[in-house]
Amino acid sequence: MFLFYRLLFAHIIADFPLQTRQIFRVKMNTQWGVILHTLIVLMFSILFAFPYLENPKVIAVLLIIFLSHTVIDKLKLKYFKKTNSRRLKIFIIDQVLHISIIAILAFNFPEKILLNSPFNNVFLSNLIHLYNNDILYIKFTGYILSIYFIPILIMFVKEKKSSYNKQSTNQKTNNINMPVNTNIDKLYRISLTLFAQYLAGRYLSLIFILFIVISIILYKLKPDKIKKIYNLTNTINSSLALFIGILLKFI
Repeated sequence: MFLFYRLLFAHIIADFPLQTRQIFRVKMNTQWGVILHTLIVLMFSILFAFPYLENPKVIAVLLIIFLSHTVIDKLKLKYFKKTNSRRLKIFIIDQVLHISIIAILAFNFPEKILLNSPFNNVFLSNLIHLYNNDILYIKFTGYILSIYFIPILIMFVKEKKSSYNKQSTNQKTNNINMPVNTNIDKLYRISLTLFAQYLAGRYLSLIFILFIVISIILYKLKPDKIKKIYNLTNTINSSLALFIGILLKFI
C-alpha cells in the first residue's frame, strides 16, 4: 500500500488541482493537450515514487500508468466530442479505471521503502517525515477531493440545467448562472471536512442525518426546477465534504 498511496496522491493532484481551466481548454481543443496533462501525471508519479526508481519494473509501471491515462482520456474526449455532452457516469468510469490500474500495478510492490535523512537538517527531516507518513497522504487526498471533486459534480449539474433550458418553453432560465468554484466555496468545503473529522462521533452521526433530512425537505419545498437544482447542488457539496471528513476520522 505504501507505493499505492503515493501514486494515488500523484494522480489526484494532477487530475484535480493541477488540471486548471487553461490546461482543460488545451486538452479539449488541441491534439497534444491530453499529452500535456498526462505528462504532469507522469512527472508527479516519478516525484512520489523516486525511492523505487532503481527497480526497472517500477519504471515500467510508471510508463504503463502514463500510457493508460493518455489512452483513457483520449477515448473520453472523443466520446464527449461525438455526443456533445459530458455525463457523470463517464467521469466516474474514467476515475475508476485510472485508480484501478494504479492499484493493480502498485500492489505488485508491497515493499515499504522509508527514507532516512543523511544530513542533520530540520527542514529536510520534516520533508522526509511527510513522505514516510501514510496517514498524511490519505488525509491530503481526502482534502483535495473535498475541495476539487465536488465542483466537477457541479459541472454535470450545469450540463443538465442547460439541457433543461433547451427543452423549456414556459420559463426563461438563461440568465441564471450556476455556482462557481470560488475560494470561499473551497474554504467552506474544507471547513466542513475538518469539522466532521474532529467532531465527537456521537454528535457527528446526528448532525449528518439532520443535515440530509433538512436538505431533502428544502428540496421538496422548492417549486422551481432550477431552484431545486441549486438546492441539490448545495446538498451534494456539503454532504460529500462532511462524508469525506467522516471517512478521514475513522482512518
